[in-house]
Amino acid sequence: RVLHTLPGMAEARIEASLSDGPTNSSYRVNSGGVLYVLRLDKPAAAQLGLDRHSEQAVAAVVSAAGIGPETTYFDAASGISLRRFAAGRSWTPADLSEPDKLRRLAALLARLHRQPPAGRPYDPAAAAARYARQLATRRALELGERVGQLQARVAESGPPAVLCHNDLVCENILQGERLLLIDWEYAGPGDPFFDLAVVIRHHALDERLAATLFEAYLGRPANAAEQKRLQLQRTLYQALLDLWHLRTGEN
Repeated sequence: RVLHTLPGMAEARIEASLSDGPTNSSYRVNSGGVLYVLRLDKPAAAQLGLDRHSEQAVAAVVSAAGIGPETTYFDAASGISLRRFAAGRSWTPADLSEPDKLRRLAALLARLHRQPPAGRPYDPAAAAARYARQLATRRALELGERVGQLQARVAESGPPAVLCHNDLVCENILQGERLLLIDWEYAGPGDPFFDLAVVIRHHALDERLAATLFEAYLGRPANAAEQKRLQLQRTLYQALLDLWHLRTGEN
């Protein structure tokens, strides 16, 4: 019903369900032989603070830069979006164990971080505080406070904000004709080292692989201050991830 109300989609059909997560559902759509991805929000999207107007602004920038798929329809108010389907496969943790692939990802991140900032600045401490208030358990409140403290320490020596993805789990790295990033719902100006921290901490990269990614991103070995800031971001991300799992009921 929703699909057929969108411009040019009157004869389109849904071919498959792609995902059914806590914040949205997505489907592969065929319209005259051209494939798209339709995403429909669930109520939890608003409850978890997702800003679709911000995402819409980011999507325009990353699509123009060839870093993300082309978005053809986006109604931020209703939480409906349609983008061109990008053929390929999402990476797995095994891909992140290959140094050459880490270097490719580092180059793509460096390109992303050079794009014009767009969307609402990403604020991990605000997200953590929101999750903690919603849960209102002792553990959640402790984690929320921990994220706030770590973010304050990062801000003491952080660089100017750049456009970041902020959710770089391997499922959001798409290998096709070229490497793309998908699922930009948390994207916005932030600390580039947070993107690196997500890759490293979420996938439990060992220190050798972490150094490969970091040095490829910088184009040189990291200095002591950079190593310290990345470590702070890795610790911050882990606390935020623990809160997210508590909030969504995921293990």
